[in-house]
Amino acid sequence: MATYSSDRRSLLKIIGAIGATCAYPFAGDELFGQILAPHEHSPAPAHAGTRFLNDHDFQTISRISELIIPASDTPGAVEAGVPEYIDIVIARDTDQQLLAADGLRWLDSEASRLARDKKFLELREEQQLSILAPLCEAADANSSIARNVQFFALVKRLTADGYYTSKIGLIDELGYKGNVARSNFADCVHEH
Repeated sequence: MATYSSDRRSLLKIIGAIGATCAYPFAGDELFGQILAPHEHSPAPAHAGTRFLNDHDFQTISRISELIIPASDTPGAVEAGVPEYIDIVIARDTDQQLLAADGLRWLDSEASRLARDKKFLELREEQQLSILAPLCEAADANSSIARNVQFFALVKRLTADGYYTSKIGLIDELGYKGNVARSNFADCVHEH
């Protein structure tokens, strides 16, 4: 797997504006850390089967999540187990299943339109980004209720949720220390 520079990671997080999606507008049981037992709070070893997505759709979701949060000096979305998380969450909700099925079909038909008879996974990265970037912009601006935009917004939100509640995102990247006892607290400084 390629390692991305910090600049490239920032660029690909376009699809990013991850901060805007991390307001956690979802049920607490959809957090990655809530799905796994505390001692299992790390990515699944490998794609060993899915609950909702077929293999092609799982690979497509994996690619989208990796474009949203690519590997850099810390592992990316795929290594954090985000595609498995997305599959688990989608498997629990019929509306999300329908949205995902519609969105994944749309991506492949858009890819075929862009590059004769190719699927999204067969496109070059630049082509994949050319399809996803307008969806991201529309999702961030809340300027469309189109199914493909709703699909992308769902995948983007679940990617951020899954990544930043995984061990890799929460502890390794963000440096969260958890519930630790402190021997003292720094003085509070008030500006006058």
